[in-house]
Amino acid sequence: MVEPRGKFSVFLRSTRLWVTLLLLLPAAVQFFPILYMLSISIKSSNDVFTWPPTLIPEVFVWTNFGDAMEAAPLLRFLFNSFIAACGIMMVQVATSILAAYALARMNFPGKNLFLWLILATMMVPGEVTIIPNYLTMASLDWLDSYQALIVPFSASGFGVFLLYQFFRSIPKELEEAAIVDGAGRMRFLIQILIPLSMPAVASFAVYSFVTAWNQYLWPLIVTQTVEMRTAQIAIGMFRTQNESTSWGMVMAATSILITPSILLFIATQRHFVRGVTMSGLKG
Repeated sequence: MVEPRGKFSVFLRSTRLWVTLLLLLPAAVQFFPILYMLSISIKSSNDVFTWPPTLIPEVFVWTNFGDAMEAAPLLRFLFNSFIAACGIMMVQVATSILAAYALARMNFPGKNLFLWLILATMMVPGEVTIIPNYLTMASLDWLDSYQALIVPFSASGFGVFLLYQFFRSIPKELEEAAIVDGAGRMRFLIQILIPLSMPAVASFAVYSFVTAWNQYLWPLIVTQTVEMRTAQIAIGMFRTQNESTSWGMVMAATSILITPSILLFIATQRHFVRGVTMSGLKG
């Protein structure tokens, strides 16, 4: 006869199993498009349109990746996206850290007003700023350059708010002790506050990089030459240049282009989840 405690233990294990399976269901739904994309990338043109569709092809066509590299300068596109995404990430992290530190750890007139103004920028759709930013880049003669891809995104209201929330959670006694020991504000920020806030900084860095990497509309507007095109524009070029391009080659190119952002997220997933959770933000 099983004791009551044993029955509860069995019930608890079975409940955890069903909860785990329930959570795996939406994860599988989210992952299925990526899995199907990878499946198409190694199929021939005939196998892509077979019915019913299959995830595992009868013949693996690895040449789709080589054909995609020859059909367009993907390495150049990846390099441009990498430069733009890294530039935006570094500038946004630097400006967000400085602004968040001033708002969270310093007292000055109008601090709350500045905070509300920064939060208000998060409510403005990016499409509203396209024309003013384009005219600014044109007046500076920066079109078709890395400056045009990076400078308009030098600040992030989301990044300021994320780090502001995290900086506020750091005890003020640490700063007071650092000041007593002779450390200035910048030294405290660089040597103490940023290392303690690394989960939030890393999570925002990943968010900034992935967002910049996935940009399509702005790079399409400010770049005119193939040499300055970014990775996301390359997918559209495969169809506009040749309507008969096989979907296997298109999906192979897409697989190549999304790989850096996926690898970055996997490598920093622990910091990303911890930073978002500890900062009090969700989603």
